[in-house]
Amino acid sequence: MVALAEGSNDAEPERNAEERPDFFASLKLLLRYGDGTRHLLVVAALLATLAVVLELVPVWMVWRLVVALIDGTTGPGLFVSHALISLVAVVAGTALMGIAMGMSHVAAFRLIHALRIALARHLARLPMGWFAGRRSGRAKKLIVDEPERLEALVAHGLPEGISGLATWIAVTIWLFVVDWRMAIASIILTPLAFALMVIAMGRSSSLIGQYQKLSERLNGAVVEYLAGMAVVKIFNRTGESLSETVRAVRDYTDIETRMARQFVPLGALFYTLVVANITIILPAGMGMMAMGWIDLPTLAFFVILGANYSQPLLKLFNLFHNMAHISMASTLIDSVLETPEQPDTGARTPLKNRDIVFENVRFGYADHDVLHGIGFTARDGELTALVGPSGSGKSTVAGLIPRLHDVGAGRITMGGVDIREIGLEQLMGDIAFVFQDTFLFTGTIAENIRFGKAQADEEELHAAARAARAHDFITALPEGYETRLREGGASLSGGERQRIAIARAILKDAPIIVLDEATAFADPDSEAAIQEALNELSRGRMLIVVAHRLHTIMNADRIVVLDEGRVAETGKHETLIAEGGLYARLWADYTAAQAISLRDREQEPAQ
Repeated sequence: MVALAEGSNDAEPERNAEERPDFFASLKLLLRYGDGTRHLLVVAALLATLAVVLELVPVWMVWRLVVALIDGTTGPGLFVSHALISLVAVVAGTALMGIAMGMSHVAAFRLIHALRIALARHLARLPMGWFAGRRSGRAKKLIVDEPERLEALVAHGLPEGISGLATWIAVTIWLFVVDWRMAIASIILTPLAFALMVIAMGRSSSLIGQYQKLSERLNGAVVEYLAGMAVVKIFNRTGESLSETVRAVRDYTDIETRMARQFVPLGALFYTLVVANITIILPAGMGMMAMGWIDLPTLAFFVILGANYSQPLLKLFNLFHNMAHISMASTLIDSVLETPEQPDTGARTPLKNRDIVFENVRFGYADHDVLHGIGFTARDGELTALVGPSGSGKSTVAGLIPRLHDVGAGRITMGGVDIREIGLEQLMGDIAFVFQDTFLFTGTIAENIRFGKAQADEEELHAAARAARAHDFITALPEGYETRLREGGASLSGGERQRIAIARAILKDAPIIVLDEATAFADPDSEAAIQEALNELSRGRMLIVVAHRLHTIMNADRIVVLDEGRVAETGKHETLIAEGGLYARLWADYTAAQAISLRDREQEPAQ
């Protein structure tokens, strides 16, 4: 099937590079797809909070010992009891945090599973035009990498963040209960530090849109470079082929550097101030103690607890910082999930026949029109061939029939009913499509053929393979139908892959078969086998064939000749030859090309 032009009319709009990120996009995604995980996260957060509270017990014990030393009431028993209490608290806290982390990881994996399933199902319902111009690297990033980033947020961030917030609130109240003046001295730097952080993040956030776009570009460039390595080596163009990848790396590096320069100055000051409480606590405490406002045990309390006041806040900040980065991924996922699905009435419509009629059909991509008022009829039970010069719109016309794309204007009817009014399940059940670039899944040959009919038994499987003239070469393989294929069926020849695809279409037993140049990659022997398979396939069915090798459609019931997106002429082979139009010229060029020898034997040197 011909590839769509870059940026088709169905493609999603590019995000504004300067668009401010939604820092809470990941949480919104969690709320939408985390129905089976919320109770686990609530329990995990409660256990994590209790664990963090237990972490404060050793701090309390240390302060009690300091007070005892000041009062001169220490003894071996006191040290032992406080040590044992601290040990029990640490062990219990560690155990509770471990349980909390286990539960949060289960929740994270459930969320990722649900999200990936939702993405896969939604992508399957999008029109083919949406995939135009999208590199496989971006698809991998969307399905595999981006949901994986949510694991860190759900499994670690939420329980630790919620427990950190609860602990911070508890410690703050505790400090004010003991002495409000020293409490103010303990926390006064924190608001200033976080104000600086907000400014720093605001300065760098304007670049996040560019960062995400360049990250996707880098991912796609690397995947494309690796996928094309064979071509790169054959043509010895390592430098030229790497240039796009190098530019992608440099641009990505530049945006990372710009973001760092925007963030680091104020961000570094934040990290300095947020842990500098002790520089205020000690002078303020010494002054208050000199004035008799507080005693030494109170000062010791604030030195021990107040000095660690910002630790929970650092956890919260790290959570928010990670959430900001993860939200970039969540925004991308959300934008895909919000892309409108291909309209589907879901209706099962009775059809009087399966004649396919194009009525003044127009179709175009984002930057140019491809079809201009196409009109023709493909009769039920007949073979209709689409021919024309390269770029005339043949494959595009074929792709409109199973609604790989939807028409821009006009309509296509089946049995007198607009195909957009027929449910997609019914439409796909009535049509089988054999692509020019045959795609086979990683798996056995049997599994690939059964893709046409999952419940087919062995007899049906072999019958379809025989009809496709594939049975003989399959059984000649060491493991026969259980032979496992590498990715894309790379272990088979082009003609063999094509015959397996035809067997798949035969097994589906659809009344309408659309073939986009089924012999494109076949050698002469395979082409003859494929032609026999097509003759078998055409019995009792409608065939619509995109043909470049004109001798394969000489016996077609109707030949539709396309030229620059318009129907130039229609008719049978003999009629079109006699008319002397475009088809006659194409036939003359084709037969002349077939007669040309690759080497003029008369000019060969004598042996």
